[in-house]
Amino acid sequence: MSTVVCSSFPNTIIETALKDRYKKWLGRYGNLRPSNMRNMDLKSRFEIYKHNIQFIDKFNSENHSFTLIDNQFADMTNKEFKATYLNHEIAEKPIKYCEVVSVNISQVKPPPASLDWRKKGAVTSVKDQKYCGSCWAFSTVATVESLTFLKTKQLLNLSEQQLVDCDDGSYGCYGGYKQKAFEYIDKFGLATSDDYPYTAKNGTCKSNFQIAANIDGCKSVEPRSEEQLLYAVAKGPVSVSINVDLIKQYRFYHGGMYSCSKCEVHKTNHAVVVVGYGHDGSSEYWIIKNSWGENWGDDGYMMMPRNVCDGQGTCGITEHPSYPI
Repeated sequence: MSTVVCSSFPNTIIETALKDRYKKWLGRYGNLRPSNMRNMDLKSRFEIYKHNIQFIDKFNSENHSFTLIDNQFADMTNKEFKATYLNHEIAEKPIKYCEVVSVNISQVKPPPASLDWRKKGAVTSVKDQKYCGSCWAFSTVATVESLTFLKTKQLLNLSEQQLVDCDDGSYGCYGGYKQKAFEYIDKFGLATSDDYPYTAKNGTCKSNFQIAANIDGCKSVEPRSEEQLLYAVAKGPVSVSINVDLIKQYRFYHGGMYSCSKCEVHKTNHAVVVVGYGHDGSSEYWIIKNSWGENWGDDGYMMMPRNVCDGQGTCGITEHPSYPI
């Protein structure tokens, strides 16, 4: 009779490698986590990290159109991430401050085949909303920064914190509405981020700042039309809402052509900016600027498929597009 001995060495080696990987991850990202997560049991955090790594490695082995990476969110659960970084209020009620406009396609010149507002100097560097659900403020402010440049040739970093503190139509770090933000800016203007710096938390509205930029209202793009969105982006960056239904895939996105799991989206939970569009062979895409820092995605940006879902767009991108004027 022969005896079979089952060795646990392979599992031990894998576990050790993962612990080493987590130690290196902590060296790079540990201080970027929300303060309330830094003092939690590292053993429990490692288990979350390990679970996420297994998901990331499996996903990357399956030949998808985009890849994932263990970025600064890798030792958070989906629940923690959603509560900290996504917009809690954005889809709960319709806001109709910006006039809806529809371009008569037959009477205007077609937009260029590709366009990147970054290359024209009209886009500020990628910012980081940190542990605050203020994506709505970052998306809105980014479009005002670009509009200010197109009007004045000055590229200013404007204040998201002013909206977080002062826009009483929204909820600061607990979510908000882009159109309410445009309404506030239309009435009161925006300071620079140097004059009213970002703190990543709700604060009391200050009054001792200088207005650096103003707008003359805003427009909403006719919803559910990528063609209308294209003509809007041809004039300047556009603030859009999307649905991050695949939370893990979105938060760990590293590069490539991101895609959602479904076309029909009526509820959105994150705000970003379309800063251009292009094509790679037969694949057409939007260029998305996010507000999670340069460690996320392709230096803070993402490619998202264009002209999909019968023109409705992917991830709800055509549900609530708007821009300042």
